[in-house]
Amino acid sequence: MGIIVKKFGGSSVGSVPQIQAIAKKLAQEYHQGDQLVLVVSAMARTTDSLFGLAHEITSHPSRREMDMLLTAGERISMSLLSLALLEEGIPSISFTGSQSGIITDDHHGNAKILKVNAFRIHEELNKAKIVIVAGFQGVSTAKEITTLGRGGSDTSAVALACYLQAQHCEIYTDVAGVYSADPRIVRNARLLPEISFMDMLALAYNGSKVLHPRAVEFASKYKVPVEVKSSFTFAPGTMIKNEESPKDKTMETIQVTAIAHKENILRYLIPLDEKAHTLLNKWQNEVFKITVQGEALELYIEDKYESEIDYLLTESGYDELSKDHNWGFVILIGLGLAADPAFMARVLKLTQTIDIKRISHGERSLELILPTQQVAKTLVLLHQEFFGE
Repeated sequence: MGIIVKKFGGSSVGSVPQIQAIAKKLAQEYHQGDQLVLVVSAMARTTDSLFGLAHEITSHPSRREMDMLLTAGERISMSLLSLALLEEGIPSISFTGSQSGIITDDHHGNAKILKVNAFRIHEELNKAKIVIVAGFQGVSTAKEITTLGRGGSDTSAVALACYLQAQHCEIYTDVAGVYSADPRIVRNARLLPEISFMDMLALAYNGSKVLHPRAVEFASKYKVPVEVKSSFTFAPGTMIKNEESPKDKTMETIQVTAIAHKENILRYLIPLDEKAHTLLNKWQNEVFKITVQGEALELYIEDKYESEIDYLLTESGYDELSKDHNWGFVILIGLGLAADPAFMARVLKLTQTIDIKRISHGERSLELILPTQQVAKTLVLLHQEFFGE
């Protein structure tokens, strides 16, 4: 028996009854002999609530103090899950990110993991305990509490799985796995039994919320198999591994693996000058897409970052610039899509009633930019074409 790392998202630990239900399932697995390391997110809506409290006080809170505040959410989850396991008669112990040895750089709010020194986890596993780790957080080389940014708990889990040389890492969420499209929009979306690291990385970078791209990068680099599955059923979900088995044996066939999307995106156009170089060096928020258009830098940002970005731009001397709301993206993911005129013609014919602003392609993707109001319609249309009913 080996080490298995399991990560539970906010919706999975959203209430005391849900935490107790997870503890009962974990108790059964504990008696099978595996060494279990659990990584938990904050309970559903806790982080948003804490974020809101800070913004009741100031519109531009200190990033250091926000890290101190937001890391409280995961500490609540880890302690409650440990208590629930103890009630089931299972020995357990909880650690913060710093106690578990996740060392980061000093970029508050979006820190990068530099190394993992999880000797305390090994010590407690050797005492036959389940170890619970607060995700999304670490400690900088200057001994400051840091957070890892959006999807940070996924990154914590896979980083620990790499360090601990775990057999695999399981990501538990409120859906059954990775789908061919968002099942909340496309009712007949298909559950994918497996997907390659490269296709999953393309999905993650292009809007899929199932797994953060930094976590996929870790898994791909260190060859850690990752399974995405439901926290409600614990049933087999989607295995993410080095390469998936081809569904079509025809050589060089075009194959759409899945369709990603993103809504409610802001677009900033910034003059490409010396100030832009300084601005990018100071930038600490996530950027969804970044391109250069002539003499302008084009930045696509999630609208939740609007106030922070506006403040940064004003501070950097950009008093007037172009900013547009309500941009959307639909991105086809798969091998053989890049620079194929016939495939492009097929997509153009399907979307001729859609107000497409731009189409571009990458190694494994074909990206459509359009008004956010037309994203759902386009997603359903393309899914029906490439996956059927």
